[in-house]
Amino acid sequence: MPSTKAIEDKIINKLRDLPEDGKKEVLEYIDHLKSRKSVKTIRLLKETAGAWKGLVDSEKLKRDIYSDRLISTRSRVKL
Repeated sequence: MPSTKAIEDKIINKLRDLPEDGKKEVLEYIDHLKSRKSVKTIRLLKETAGAWKGLVDSEKLKRDIYSDRLISTRSRVKL
């Protein structure tokens, strides 16, 4: 299997050979894919927001986190 670098080099070389309008189409397609992904992510975040509400006592969780930070995990070595 070729390395990632080799694949990237092949892609870049193919893009260089394209005419300007072809390059523009490829870049527009990439932008379209990026925006589709971000729209999907935002939609999923909105759908799942607050789904854990009532399952976790947030105040207890915060207390536990802060108290755990006070516990030393390093062993003490006497010289």
